[in-house]
Amino acid sequence: MDFEVISPYCGIYREENTVNVYYLQTEDLVRAYVFSNIKDAQEFCNAAKNLLEFMVNVPKGKEQLYHQEFLELSIKNKEYELIVYEAMPEEEREAG
Repeated sequence: MDFEVISPYCGIYREENTVNVYYLQTEDLVRAYVFSNIKDAQEFCNAAKNLLEFMVNVPKGKEQLYHQEFLELSIKNKEYELIVYEAMPEEEREAG
């Protein structure tokens, strides 16, 4: 699957059993969900895309937070590992 922008604040990319979710306005560069099988990963991708229909009435500026919460609820009974890659603050990049 190619990288796909699924909303003004979110993009998604799936490779095998790993789904990378990119939120454009958070400190997280990517949230990688590693599932135990490809079927669960595909269902997660579909859920992420379908959530947009329910995001219409979410308060402005809270979309990413609500999206993350809804996604977490959709996989609470699935076996997965979440790896969060955060952006390095500019001060640390300059110091390094």
